[in-house]
Amino acid sequence: MVDSRTVGFIDVGTNSIHVLVTQFFTDSVGTPIFDDKESVRLGQNLFAEGYIDQDTIERTKLVIGRFVKIAKDMGAEEIFAFATCAAREAYNRNELLEAASESGIDLRIISGIEEARLVGLGVFGPYGPPDRCVDIDLGGGSTEINLSKGSEMLFLDSLMAGSVRFSYGLGIDQSGVVSKADYGRILSAVDKVAINTANRLREIGFDRAVGSSGTMINLAEMCAARRDGDCSYMTRKELSELMRDLCAMDEVHRRNVPRMNPGRSDIIIGGGAIAEELMYLFEVDKIFISERGLREGMQFDYLLGKGRKEFNLRRSSVMTLARRCGFNEKHALQVNTLTMQLFDSMKDLGLHSMDGEVRELLGYAAILHDIGEFISYNKHNSHSYTIISNSNMPGFSSTELEEMALMAKFHHKRFPGAGHKLLKGLPKQQVKNIRYCALMLRMADVLDRHRSSPVDSMRVLAVGDSVLIDLKSKEDLSMEVWKLEELSEPFMDVFGRELRICASGWGDVKI
Repeated sequence: MVDSRTVGFIDVGTNSIHVLVTQFFTDSVGTPIFDDKESVRLGQNLFAEGYIDQDTIERTKLVIGRFVKIAKDMGAEEIFAFATCAAREAYNRNELLEAASESGIDLRIISGIEEARLVGLGVFGPYGPPDRCVDIDLGGGSTEINLSKGSEMLFLDSLMAGSVRFSYGLGIDQSGVVSKADYGRILSAVDKVAINTANRLREIGFDRAVGSSGTMINLAEMCAARRDGDCSYMTRKELSELMRDLCAMDEVHRRNVPRMNPGRSDIIIGGGAIAEELMYLFEVDKIFISERGLREGMQFDYLLGKGRKEFNLRRSSVMTLARRCGFNEKHALQVNTLTMQLFDSMKDLGLHSMDGEVRELLGYAAILHDIGEFISYNKHNSHSYTIISNSNMPGFSSTELEEMALMAKFHHKRFPGAGHKLLKGLPKQQVKNIRYCALMLRMADVLDRHRSSPVDSMRVLAVGDSVLIDLKSKEDLSMEVWKLEELSEPFMDVFGRELRICASGWGDVKI
């Protein structure tokens, strides 16, 4: 078990060097406290000339040294550094290892299969995906493939296809307009290295695909900029149209394409061709995008090596965020308990039919509802919304983060109608669920408004066309009752029932 420890993870890739400094709270899967990268292009001269040039080795040495110092300054007790494709292939890789050793770390060169395993661990987490899911990690020198279901990795492979390799190693000048014939040559190069993998994936079968790495993220961002801005996915049709347009531009003009990362403008043709052709070969029409990868896999692997066997990734993510924001744990857990009681009781009465997945999100929203106080109590519900929706908490989809954020936002101030601007465009059932949950969370928060946990027990009863909430306490609950009664109008709007409140002992309710 890891207890309150800070660890650094360095990924020396073919295009960039990344560092992740993670703080492990008790029973957490860790939270990033520093994350940075620097493009050194280890593979540029390697794939053009066959070796890593001395200037690049010196830049690598400088960047690794700086990242090691930062990690140590932030309290890292251990630092792990892995090198991937460029280091695997360079005949002068020992020079790279010696340069890293001068910074006091042991740089480990990992195989392509090990890289695929670690990337999959980072993208899917230690329990893996619930369905058969393939991850395509498009790196600078190689592309790693991981097909998993649950904790079982069904297929791993490493393809000799990368954005830097196919931009500088094919003898095709991609600084200007790229002809249809030259682009076709890049696609053919992808076919040669990927056809066997494609056949194997089709043989095993999978339900969905995920793309990871900076190139995949940037391609999705550019696709999203051409429609609705949602960069959590891209379609093969969108990518094909994007690549057609990028090929018609020179590198200077590519930099002006909306959401184009200028640092990738010289390798985006090679990288985009790989992504497009792999989606074609793997028969993927839509690919979802993950911002997680090798470094996060190193993080999980570290925990596994320290004996962690049980991972509740979602709860760990929630509690870690809450603690970083300095939440009032006693209040948050009390509100969570009361919210869950309201959810279960109202479901038993037939007031809603929401499932366990919604219940889980509501419970997490209850824990996080006040974290906006970290910024300011004034409008803290709006601050909570901003923090949760932008938290990128491991284990949650962007849709789930948005739902929890909305539940937290609406626990305070004016309760929203179904036409609220933040609810527009959402499916009707999703809007209904969010309003159900937000109202229950608001009621639970009212019952602990003074942070003293005054409610000893509670029961929810159907009395004719009314819903009666009977509270038991050794304290005077008059103020809590008043505030709950103020919610009678939204309660009628949401649940279609009159709300009645009674603060008494169990035997004193007049029904």
